[in-house]
Amino acid sequence: MVPLSRDLVVLVIDDNVGMRSIMTAVLRALGFTAIRLADDAIEAQKLIPQVKPDLIITDLKMPVLDGVTFVRNLRADESNPFSEVPIIVSTGHTEEKHVRACIAAGVDQFLAKPITGRALAERISRALSPDREFVRVRGYNGPRRPMGQAFPTTDVD
Repeated sequence: MVPLSRDLVVLVIDDNVGMRSIMTAVLRALGFTAIRLADDAIEAQKLIPQVKPDLIITDLKMPVLDGVTFVRNLRADESNPFSEVPIIVSTGHTEEKHVRACIAAGVDQFLAKPITGRALAERISRALSPDREFVRVRGYNGPRRPMGQAFPTTDVD
């Protein structure tokens, strides 16, 4: 596992205040201090230029703008200096269609709720790996996936 840098700015996006609180507590227990919070993806879009996140952790199902659409929009905006920031989706919706939609949108890591400190630390370490490559090819913007893996195009229901 890659050592975690505690100086990172982490943006947590979740419409559930309780989940934001839990995520903040787990991140603090892992040693992170620069944690910023957004109630939803619309607010997050406005906060990103101000908080300059090194990592984004977002919920999947949120009102108005869901996590997959948020990621897809961010990744597609090449003029946004944060379009390539590592992103982890944390959700209780772990069905294959949701995982595939996240992969297709350009999510770096997928984390099932309820979260644990160990699982979150592992996902953060993978997302921030120095070997991480970002690609923009054939309608896909996101981390390079192993050769031979298809990029699913399903949307979240």
